[in-house]
Amino acid sequence: AQTATQKRAELSKSAGGLRKKSDLSDSAKWNLGDANQFSQILLHYQEDLVYLKELKEQEMYALRELQSSMLKAGTRREEITRFNKAKSDSEFSKMLRARTLGPEHSETQTQLRRSTRVSTTIPANLGKL
Repeated sequence: AQTATQKRAELSKSAGGLRKKSDLSDSAKWNLGDANQFSQILLHYQEDLVYLKELKEQEMYALRELQSSMLKAGTRREEITRFNKAKSDSEFSKMLRARTLGPEHSETQTQLRRSTRVSTTIPANLGKL
């Protein structure tokens, strides 16, 4: 019982000195009596983790934006390549012209053309009155 009491007293005693975040990995610098200091240092790590999480979210957003821009640039480059090839290759130009819109795009194009005609003819008719 006496050795257990001595061991408990020894473990409860603080290792002494100031502790920093860099000391967390060295178990020789910590005893059970340092639990309060240990918890304070962990709270500092919590603040760092919150900051790093916010920074990660910002970086992920920037990465998504960059990937989107790269995709748009790649698509545009392909369009320019096709356009330049169509200028010099008449067969390729004919093939591009032969491509038609899908049914949903064709319908949308027709509706847009009608609405454009209506929006230009109504003011002209009102002017005649």
